[in-house]
Amino acid sequence: MSMYLKFRIGKDKRKLVPISGFELNDADSNNPQWIQGRQNEDGGRQVFVDLEDEDGSPVNLTGANAIFKGVLPGGEYKIWDHKHSTIIDAQAGRFRYTFPKRAMAIAGSYKQAFFEIFREGTRLATLEFNFEVLADLVEENIIPSDYITPFEDLYGKLKEYLVKFNGDFDAAMAQWKKDVADLITELNADVSGINLTITEIKTQLSALEDKIKADGLLTQADLDVALADVLKSVNEAVEAVTGGLTYLSDDMMTDVNGGYTDLQKLKEFKNSIDTDSGLTRIAFATDTHHEIESNWRPHMTSSLRHVLNPMYVQDAVDAVIFNGDNINNGGGGDKAVANYLVRDFSTTVRSLVNSDTPVLINKGNHDNNYKDATVYDDWRSLPSQVLTNAELAHYYGYDVKDDRIIRDGNSAYCYLDLPNNVRMYMLDSYDTPETLDSDGYLDFNARQNSIYSQKQLQWLANTLDPDKTTVFFAHNPVEQVFGTGNEYNEWNHDVLHQLLNAFASGSSGTINGATGITVKYAFEHAGTIAGVFTGHLHKSSMVVDNDINYVQTTCQAVYADGDHQEERANKFGTYQEDAFDVIEIDPVKKHVKLKRYGYGEDREYDY
Repeated sequence: MSMYLKFRIGKDKRKLVPISGFELNDADSNNPQWIQGRQNEDGGRQVFVDLEDEDGSPVNLTGANAIFKGVLPGGEYKIWDHKHSTIIDAQAGRFRYTFPKRAMAIAGSYKQAFFEIFREGTRLATLEFNFEVLADLVEENIIPSDYITPFEDLYGKLKEYLVKFNGDFDAAMAQWKKDVADLITELNADVSGINLTITEIKTQLSALEDKIKADGLLTQADLDVALADVLKSVNEAVEAVTGGLTYLSDDMMTDVNGGYTDLQKLKEFKNSIDTDSGLTRIAFATDTHHEIESNWRPHMTSSLRHVLNPMYVQDAVDAVIFNGDNINNGGGGDKAVANYLVRDFSTTVRSLVNSDTPVLINKGNHDNNYKDATVYDDWRSLPSQVLTNAELAHYYGYDVKDDRIIRDGNSAYCYLDLPNNVRMYMLDSYDTPETLDSDGYLDFNARQNSIYSQKQLQWLANTLDPDKTTVFFAHNPVEQVFGTGNEYNEWNHDVLHQLLNAFASGSSGTINGATGITVKYAFEHAGTIAGVFTGHLHKSSMVVDNDINYVQTTCQAVYADGDHQEERANKFGTYQEDAFDVIEIDPVKKHVKLKRYGYGEDREYDY
């Protein structure tokens, strides 16, 4: 009985599903695949799998192998089978897998099932499908258990060695320890597999211990020493291979656009973050530019995996912020695509939250999907073509109540108070009006123009506290401080600029903006600004304006670096394809250090 599956690398995609309550549905995938079998079937259920590239050409499987991995119905037992797959036509990208009886032990839907394609220790792809096992009410004679074929082989060798060495347990263990270390080295690309193997080793050693005690092959003291030595060797091998990264029990949760590019580098970076309780730490990422199919730069479709990196350090910082241009849509007027991208980005970020650290998502000029005036003769957008402020508020969580985050209703702009008396503001530099012209088009083009509303600026003036060390985040730089932009496409930036200067100096008064808005302010004494952090320009730079430090951080998008585009592009596939900063603020010494992960360098300054 044969079934057929076809997977398209680069085309197939499903929504990210949180680990808690993990459940897959056909509706979550753009190419749902399914297999059905019956309890107790043993070798009769086969599947032929065809693997295509994004352009429809077959993936060359020469030198590759396929492993079936899954979590059986009920979620208690796992399978990891590398013995029952056969590459039958490498050039055509086809392999066959025969399901063993142990895979059919429990009736119900597999919690997760996928084929993993490896070549020379490198994972090429994970091919996920829904797997249902129909009940056999006549015979229920399989005792369910984990089925891990690498360990099954290893355990068999241990029994062989005991026979080979005539019951000499020391000699058998010496040979077997080497096999264990070799196996773990071989599996070094699969941390979850290593964890599973170690669990099985401990279980089987316990059974072996009982058997040897019953047979009287050696004394209890000798046995204790032998087993302790084996487990020590196993644990050392795991530590050497994984660097202690044994938390990845669910591979698919981190398999976003290919997953981490260099988990060890990321671990080293996280360990470098200063844990001094006197410091306030913020992970700052900007300009991710998530895209499905890139018509702008190659490999922009890889951008979503870059959110994994700032989220990995979330429990080592006091806040995480994604600072706008989270998606790369904008200019085509295709709201359905923008809607999908924004939802995909937001769902990915939220699904990765595994700590109490607040995570903020800001807006950029790409997120609303306004038309690009540099591409279209008619730059105007219809309301039906853009994501409204209310829609973005829903997707980016502005309408979610969190007592730590102080908003103005469901506004994007907000503040939160962090340790060491630091107040962090997220400003909305695309606080876009949604009024219409006489033809029914939106008056304002947020693709080319940045704007702060009077309402936001007055709210800011009312909430600024000069007794706190204050940091600001906004997508667009403030009023040409970096020599870019102009008064015609940066609306009310002049008011924000003056307000920041007034806060830093400590004064009272009224600001009359160029567009006619007014903002009143009153600061009893000078406030402390640790920095104003922005993105948008895809560059890393710093400038001091009226004693205020303005800081730019380059984009996460690998092919869009404003200063080093070609050099950065060549880093694709390495940890340097990404770039984000962890900002360490020392309010006592009035010092800021930006630690860079990925492409670029650390920076620091006094304020």
